[in-house]
Amino acid sequence: MPTPCVLCSPTLGPVIAQEAHWTVVLNRNQNLLGKLMLVLRHHAEAVPDLRPEEWAELHVVLGRATGALGNVFAPDHFNYAFLQNQDRHIHLHVIPRYSGPRKFGGQTFTDPDYPAHYAVPAPVRPLTPKDSEALTEQLQRAYAGAAS
Repeated sequence: MPTPCVLCSPTLGPVIAQEAHWTVVLNRNQNLLGKLMLVLRHHAEAVPDLRPEEWAELHVVLGRATGALGNVFAPDHFNYAFLQNQDRHIHLHVIPRYSGPRKFGGQTFTDPDYPAHYAVPAPVRPLTPKDSEALTEQLQRAYAGAAS
């Protein structure tokens, strides 16, 4: 029996925004503060199979997500990656990169590999439930205010 797709789960979250074709989700690993995923809202595995309307909305959602992160944490650079190594469901990682430390929830976040490729496998840095909720709410407000 095939393993159920984690990214198809109705409990996928924390959700920053939900659009017609894409859901913007806070990555549970915040080793790079503000790391997001843009997850296709139906199961598909091959990026070239995205329909024109999904590509068009991805462009808008990606711009808003990047703008929101820029407004909240002012990253120095972004990495974008369709990896699908563990979850064979189309999703785009939005990875903010930082030349200096950022503070959130009483913690200091650094990007020790900047400007080089970040460590793989990345260290796992989950937030407390309270900090995850606060970060989600802050990014929801920034996303809603980002120009589309």
